[in-house]
Formats: sequence, C-alpha cells, structure tokens
Amino acid sequence: MKQNKYFSPTRFAYLLRNDLLINQKSYLFTIVGMSIAVYALSYFEMITTKHFSNSHYSGLFFFYFMGIGVFIGSSFPALTDQIKTSNYLLTPGSILEKFMVQFLIRIVIFIPLALTIFWIATHLAKASMIPNPAIGFDPAAQIQDFHFWNLFNDHINNMDRLIYILSYFSIASILFAGSAYFRRFALVKTLIINGFMVGAVILWFIFLSHIFYQADTFSNNGIHIRLLEYKISANLDNKQLAGYLLGGLSWLFFLPLAYFKLKEKEV
Repeated sequence: MKQNKYFSPTRFAYLLRNDLLINQKSYLFTIVGMSIAVYALSYFEMITTKHFSNSHYSGLFFFYFMGIGVFIGSSFPALTDQIKTSNYLLTPGSILEKFMVQFLIRIVIFIPLALTIFWIATHLAKASMIPNPAIGFDPAAQIQDFHFWNLFNDHINNMDRLIYILSYFSIASILFAGSAYFRRFALVKTLIINGFMVGAVILWFIFLSHIFYQADTFSNNGIHIRLLEYKISANLDNKQLAGYLLGGLSWLFFLPLAYFKLKEKEV
C-alpha cells in the first residue's frame, strides 16, 4: 500500500526496538542519575532550609527541567558522525518513522517519566526527614507536599497555565529540532543560536524605539525600550497575545523543522 512508504507499524516497531537496544544503557543511566540527583538535592534543600515551600520546589524544578532539556537536546545520536549518519539513514524505515521513534522516546515517554520521577523523589525526600523536637522541626507541618499544580501562581487563569505548559513543550521542541539540525555539540549550538536570536530581537526593538520614540529611548538611566500596550479584549492585551503565540505555538514550527532537516540529510 502507498501509505507503507511513509509509515509501517512493523518497521516502526523494529526501529523502536533497535533504538532501545542500542541506547538502553544511556537511557537507564539517565533515569537513575536524574532520580538520585533530584532526591539528593531535595533532601539537602529540605534539611538545610527546614521550611520548604512552593517557591523552593519551583527553583528545584527549573534546574531539573534543564536536565530534561539536555536529554532532549541529545536526540538523534546517530547524526553526530558522518558514517553513523549514513548507516542510520540507510536503515530500513521512512524518515517519518525515524522521526517518530525519537519523538516518542525523548518527549512522549521521557517527559512524563521524568515528571513522575520528580514527584516521587520529592515525596521520598520529605518522607526521609526525621522530626527533631529539640529545635521544633516537624517535617509534616513545615515541609509542603509537592504537587505540579503548585508550580503555578494561584492568581493566574487556566489559559495562562496552559500557555506555560505549551511553552515548556515549545522549548523541548526547539532542543529537539536543534539535535536534528546540528551534527556536533547540537545542544550548545542550539542554545547559542537562540541566544543570538533573542539578542537580535532586543536590538531590533531598541532600533525601532530609537526611530519612533527618540526622546524616550535614551536617558540618564540608560537605554529603554518602549513597547506600547493596548487592550485586545477585556482580559487580553498585545503583550499577552505575543507571549501566547510565541510560547504556545512555537512547537508547530520547530517539530516540522526537525522532520524536514532529516529529509534533507536523506537527500
């Protein structure tokens, strides 16, 4: 059948099994290492601060997500060498199937697994705390239980929560696309390129501010970027809309970019 040219369940299962067999040690070490690291850091922070709140969990989760990003940014390990790349592209299977194998392992499976590890490790860290009546330390009362919903501010609405989640997914898609685009040091190059892009956007706004608001751009206190803010609806302004579009929809660009870059390598 014609669709077998692009996707075959049998070929996909073969590619998935082949990837798990080749990289099983690295996957296992990653999971074990992240589990130990988040437990150790959680325990150390809890025993040091004695009062562990949602802000502490948020800071810990930020660094944990960086670890998740490193794993996602190391997708397509076979593309790091020209010979391995040739062998990988010649392996029976379509580019769509090879793309989906990495997407399934690195994002669909790993992210929920990593979030589950974080939840379990933080609860185990709290359970490891021993009460100390001498200083009035009671873990049950002074250390909050971790819940993912508590990472969000209580005052934001459900739409903003959804955008935050999609923004994390967009960041993951950027790192995923970078691993397909660059051959060596993909993670570092992806971060550098995105840093330059952010810097270019800031310079562009400075340039526009200098043209249209010359009196306000430069002052004794330094350079200021003036962005007009106006209401689009009762609960939405232009800055929020820009954040929604960039954070919530960027993955729609970067995931296809990764796929078409693989198609380019095949050619």
